[in-house]
Amino acid sequence: MRVVDADPDRGAFLDTLLVSGDPDAAAPHEVEPFGPAATVLAYRDTAHATDLVARGRGSLAASVVSDDLAWTTAFVQEAAPWHGRLHLLDSTNMAQTTGHGSPLPALRHGGAGRAGGGSEMAGIRGVVDLMQRTALQASPRVLDSLRSVPSSSPADHT
Repeated sequence: MRVVDADPDRGAFLDTLLVSGDPDAAAPHEVEPFGPAATVLAYRDTAHATDLVARGRGSLAASVVSDDLAWTTAFVQEAAPWHGRLHLLDSTNMAQTTGHGSPLPALRHGGAGRAGGGSEMAGIRGVVDLMQRTALQASPRVLDSLRSVPSSSPADHT
């Protein structure tokens, strides 16, 4: 690898790693890579997709790409408790996307489960950390479809 404009003795400079694997295997859900890595898992239906999300026990961000409002709404309802941020793309916002995992200024770093624990528990923060929060980054069309979605929690999925 040729390093450009960087000191190879002070860091690691890796290309993005994209892995496709068996969605029902344990490793994609138990190994948490850090860095420029992503895993693509095929799913059979909405229930299988949301089960795969829950098996990971929490993530900073997930991207969802669909023009099907009913499917997106059903998926968000089940997947939101497991993520700090859901990046929802449809044909109306694809050209303006900030990309998967782009932090939003008001978010605390972290998501649900193993991705977000560990902030201080003093004062009001102690209460807030016990509440489920998921940021939704989506088009107005998708956000409007989600307004009447009842909430759920990771405890509902155990």
